[in-house]
Amino acid sequence: MDRTFRARGLSDVGSFASSVVLVGLAVLGITGLAYHALAPEGLIGPWLGRLWANHPISATLVLVGLVAVTLTARSQAGFSIRPMQRNTDGPLYLLVAFGTFFAFRWLVIGTL
Repeated sequence: MDRTFRARGLSDVGSFASSVVLVGLAVLGITGLAYHALAPEGLIGPWLGRLWANHPISATLVLVGLVAVTLTARSQAGFSIRPMQRNTDGPLYLLVAFGTFFAFRWLVIGTL
C-alpha cells in the first residue's frame, strides 16, 4: 500500500486539487444563482411568492407541468436518430465562471 501511494506523481495530486477547486466553484455558482433568483428581493422570488399566495392550486399545476416537461425532454434526448456531438463542458465552465464571480464578491464585499 505504501508503494502505490509513492507511485502517484505530483501531477496526479495537482489534477485532483484542480478538479476539487472546479467542482467547488461550480457549486458556489449554482448556490449564488439560486440565491439571487429565489431570494425575496431576487429576480423571480417576488413573482413566485405572489403566484403561490394568490393561486396555490395553479402554482402547483405549473410546477408539476414543468417537472413533466423536463422529464419528457430528458427521456426524448436519448431517442434521437443520430447521436449529437456536444461539448458537455460548457455548462460546467459557465457555472465555474459564476462561482469565481461570487467567490471574489464574497471575499471583497462579504456577501453573495
